Amino acid sequence: MYYDSLSPSQVARHYRGDVQYCPEDDIHFPTLTVDQTISFAAKTRAPRRRVDQATRRDFTERVTEIFETIFGLKHVKDTFVGDASVRGVSGGEKKRVS
Repeated sequence: MYYDSLSPSQVARHYRGDVQYCPEDDIHFPTLTVDQTISFAAKTRAPRRRVDQATRRDFTERVTEIFETIFGLKHVKDTFVGDASVRGVSGGEKKRVS
């Protein structure tokens, strides 16, 4: 298996630790919006509140906003993620939600 144009031995020699494979199964709650899905994921990873840091809600809102901007999902943030029976975002947008 080649990674772009690199053989596995080249990757191991020059880019060890920089390349990884993350299989994704686009399994989502189809009736949640993109914003609700990303917000839920951010909420599950939010650190406990510390005295010198913002609240967990602030952290969740900030991370959600950042991810939607980075992955180009702001225009579909109020759209259902969808599945085979519920109309939702496109396949590429669903991958970016994942």
